[in-house]
Amino acid sequence: MSISRRSFLTGSALAIAGLVESPLAAIAASASPDITHGPRSAGNIALTFHAAGELAIAHAILDILDSTKTPISVFAVGTFLKSEPAIAKRIISAGHDLGNHTMTHTQMKTISAAKVDSEILGCANELKKLTGTHGKWFRPSGTQYSTALIRKTASKYGYKHCISYEVDSKDYQDPGKAAVISNVLGNAKNGSIVSMHFGHKNTVEALPTLLKQLESKGLTPVTLTQLLGPIG
Repeated sequence: MSISRRSFLTGSALAIAGLVESPLAAIAASASPDITHGPRSAGNIALTFHAAGELAIAHAILDILDSTKTPISVFAVGTFLKSEPAIAKRIISAGHDLGNHTMTHTQMKTISAAKVDSEILGCANELKKLTGTHGKWFRPSGTQYSTALIRKTASKYGYKHCISYEVDSKDYQDPGKAAVISNVLGNAKNGSIVSMHFGHKNTVEALPTLLKQLESKGLTPVTLTQLLGPIG
């Protein structure tokens, strides 16, 4: 099975991505009730990975994280979990967070209320079947920020907050190792939540160097649970 964020991007999603790079991005982030970052008082950041795509790449990323003892937070696509159920156990056993990134990775802002409901519930059910819990964290697919409908539905299924991010690695664009590293290092700061992906070779190539350079910058990756603490 091969699902990547690229395959779900539409023209409207690309327009949103362009907006994120403009000054309006800061306004959108400040106006959004989504969580975009953690406390600025300490040098902790959360590397968050969207889980879908080629299984071998997912395991290669997890191997690097195991060898460096780096905790992350994973937002899994339900169809990926259904196809590759063993990956959930590996993620949890390594001490990573595992959360909900919808059932099919659809464009959440463009679908009906009933479909929003089924997307969140479907993935929650897969998580519960595999791990015993629906996971603490939820991130909508196809959008950096949620809507009132998405937040209301997520809350219905036990997700108190929608998790966004303030640093986009853009690894889903396959821009090359150096660009992935630069996109993160150039924007990460105390409390940052970083968006990354399974399913892309550039992520595997960039990760060892990125982790070393984050450390040299005084930034320590932790899980969202560790970063956000009582907020969750």
